[in-house]
Amino acid sequence: MPEIPVHQGWRTVPAGLFSRSQLAALDLPRVPGGPVRARVATRDWRDRKTTVDLYSLAESEPSPATLGQLEAARARAGASRVCGGCGARPDRPLPYEGLCRVCARIRQLREHLDKAAADRAHVVQWARGILTPDLLTPYLLRVTPVRRPPARSGRQNPEAIALRVDAVDTAGRRLVDATVRVAGPRVRGVPADAVDPDTVAEQIRALLAAPVVVTWGSREDAPLRLLYGADPLRLPSNRNDLSWRATYWRGDVDPDSYPFARRTAIHPGSAERMLLLVRRMAATEPPEGL
Repeated sequence: MPEIPVHQGWRTVPAGLFSRSQLAALDLPRVPGGPVRARVATRDWRDRKTTVDLYSLAESEPSPATLGQLEAARARAGASRVCGGCGARPDRPLPYEGLCRVCARIRQLREHLDKAAADRAHVVQWARGILTPDLLTPYLLRVTPVRRPPARSGRQNPEAIALRVDAVDTAGRRLVDATVRVAGPRVRGVPADAVDPDTVAEQIRALLAAPVVVTWGSREDAPLRLLYGADPLRLPSNRNDLSWRATYWRGDVDPDSYPFARRTAIHPGSAERMLLLVRRMAATEPPEGL
């Protein structure tokens, strides 16, 4: 006898499989008419792990209730089987406050879009503050590690052998554009244009000492701080990370995600383009009412 499949969570259960209680909750209830065809691993009302038997809808049969009993049950139930959003009358109970699944999904998506708009307004204010002339000149910094080429086995050494450092100020002036050698000059894979750390030490230390530095990720400049004697663990408490702010500004909600999530913003590719992104963020007019 073939082993009964077990599905992990209700979202993985194929169409046409119902539990006994789901069959009973149909608008015109049914009862299992065949053997257990599958099970679903889920949690009960006490949040304890459990499995639920699933039956084939095609093998089910009408419940023994009479027409009068069905009418009386509907009158006692009180809850409408008509969707308050679109007027649909599904076989299954309305799962979300009198809404069908589609209308509930639309409402949830609308709520998420409204939240995304509010988040965008906050990061727009942040971008405008970064570009305010009254501030000490902020810098936009990009640090990209360069690693050794993979070994013949395919194994990748995670340690950086060089750091690509790219920085501009909010006026667009180039401050640093160099590849700084971390490993010895004879180490395989070190870029030919890599320079000794002392060559750009003055410019980079000035960057690291600045009160406002915008990086893409929260610890992107940690290797640079370590290389130049700054404590990588003592980073400014008020970080100006651009990645999550750009994600909020773009507000690109993935409608197929569950729960709804925003697609992560893609790195612009250089400090100069990071500046362009911040300028576009600052120029955004928030929706009315925010």
